[in-house]
Amino acid sequence: MVPTFAGIVQSEVTPMALDISPRRRRTHRHPIGRWTRFFAWRFNRYLRGIHINFFPAIGVLKRCNRKDLPGDLRAGINVALLAFPQSIAYSLIAGLPAQYGLISSGVGAVTGPLFSGSRFIVLGPTNATAILIFSGFASVGLSGGEVFTALPLFILLVGFFQILGAIARLSVLINYISRTVITGYVTAAAALIMMNQVQNALGFRIEGESTFFGILAETVDRLPETRWPALGMAGAALVCNIGLRKFLPRLPNVALTIVITGLLAIGFEHLGWHLTYLSGFSLGEIRFLAIVPDLNLIGELSAPAMALAFVAILEGASVGKSVASQSGERLDVNQEMYGMGVANVASSLVGGMDSSGSLTRSALSAASGARSPIATIIAGIIILILLFSVGFLIGFIPKAALAAVVMCIAVTLLNKHHILAALRTTWSDSMAFFVTFGAAMIFTLDAAIYIGSLTSVVLFLHKAGVPELVEYNFNPEGQLAEIKDRAARAVPGIAILHAEGDLFFGSTEIFVEQTRQVTQDPNLKIIILRLKNAHHLDSTAVLAIEELLRFLRQNDRDLIVSGADREIRRVFRNAGVLEELGEKNFFPEVTTNPTLSTRNALKRAQELLGRKDAEIRIFVDAARKAREEQRG
Repeated sequence: MVPTFAGIVQSEVTPMALDISPRRRRTHRHPIGRWTRFFAWRFNRYLRGIHINFFPAIGVLKRCNRKDLPGDLRAGINVALLAFPQSIAYSLIAGLPAQYGLISSGVGAVTGPLFSGSRFIVLGPTNATAILIFSGFASVGLSGGEVFTALPLFILLVGFFQILGAIARLSVLINYISRTVITGYVTAAAALIMMNQVQNALGFRIEGESTFFGILAETVDRLPETRWPALGMAGAALVCNIGLRKFLPRLPNVALTIVITGLLAIGFEHLGWHLTYLSGFSLGEIRFLAIVPDLNLIGELSAPAMALAFVAILEGASVGKSVASQSGERLDVNQEMYGMGVANVASSLVGGMDSSGSLTRSALSAASGARSPIATIIAGIIILILLFSVGFLIGFIPKAALAAVVMCIAVTLLNKHHILAALRTTWSDSMAFFVTFGAAMIFTLDAAIYIGSLTSVVLFLHKAGVPELVEYNFNPEGQLAEIKDRAARAVPGIAILHAEGDLFFGSTEIFVEQTRQVTQDPNLKIIILRLKNAHHLDSTAVLAIEELLRFLRQNDRDLIVSGADREIRRVFRNAGVLEELGEKNFFPEVTTNPTLSTRNALKRAQELLGRKDAEIRIFVDAARKAREEQRG
């Protein structure tokens, strides 16, 4: 019999024929393939949750309209006129030719908004990043032509770290760095900037020194080499800049000082007083740079590049938040970090230095009426046009005059209010300030920012890791009151310990030790550990609680947990502590009634004691007590 067409189809599409049965598919799948697909799926889910727009330029251009153009154009022109002389000064701070700062300022201003979509932060070289470039190369022993060879790779690493940080959503880490550390770092950076410019003001050059005391010692040794024309020009520039700031504050004092001293230098030359000038610039000097990764060089530059990326992010975030708060808008720090990283990658390809958020340029842009990111792009285009058209005039700027201008700019970094607040507030703030400032004086700036951040974290852990318990009892009126005369009180039979905040490894052992001290009296039989306001339990904390449980039971006592949320229950269960504790001694929180779980725990404690009239006293964290008194 000839089989029908339907029969053929039926016979060919059986699971065995096509080898698609679930059993066979599971048999032929390799475990590595399953894990690869799983991690690919998880990575895809992660990328969707990053909330970073990798190319927001289309949205930026769509939001542009004619009404915003006048304000954006005015802001762009004002920012460009300020950024041009500033960028030259920052190049001198970094020990680089003027075009490096100008290229960074122009490329950063154009590229940054296209990838951040923000109008708040104007990217370009800054004081902090410029001095970090100088100190970073000095820390790895690079100077002269080696710096120009390694700079593109260095800036590329900075951009890579910033992009990676944005994808990993590391902007939250900024909140853990004390403002005191930044104050100490900026103060030290200002001192180092001024000390490093003294050599240019005196007319000689120091090589191979990157620390404050190293430069100071070398400067003192070479004082006999002082060139008086350079010192005279620096003094004239200093007087000119201070006078313009005081009597004509609305004028661009930096640009005017450079122009006036440039004209004054012509008279110096006619009198035979020769000066040292910045190197000129021509369009032919710009070229795309081939970055050849040198594994040894990458290893040496990674640490200072990471420090520079971190400081740039910190600086940019603080600048952006300050400007955004004035308009009541929110700043997306991760998106800004991504735009900054892309701008630095672009700058590394065309011979620029690092770009960060400039407070003065960002504030000027907002004050000038910038309505969209187009204002920053206009500023960048104007800077690049000026660089290509009048770049040769840079060669007429005396180094000594620019050094005096840089020292004036560095003085503005010294914030008396922030310094006094750091020194007078608490001993931990003073310690963090002095450690950071001292480290920057002795070591390089990239090492100082790490030392200061580590000190800030250690001091925080020291304060967070010393919990204190206060005993409470119900007074005759039925109100909760603190027991002040411990000698007169009766020993409680049931103690309630309130744990608040992050119960992490730094505070666990001390907390458990204090709990053991509470249990020294033999009349105390039950401890109720209330975890309603405890967060972020880690393995150290839960294992310490397990040790406490065993200690209590070895002494014929017991432990009850109340007010625990789902996450705490999961940690207890995964660590095996829930099984050892027992479900009857674990009371999860009841969201509709915050005290119900503790009330049930009290009933359980009375049940274990075999009585209903056990004296009950309550212990709370001292920090919580202080907050409640403030609310009251």
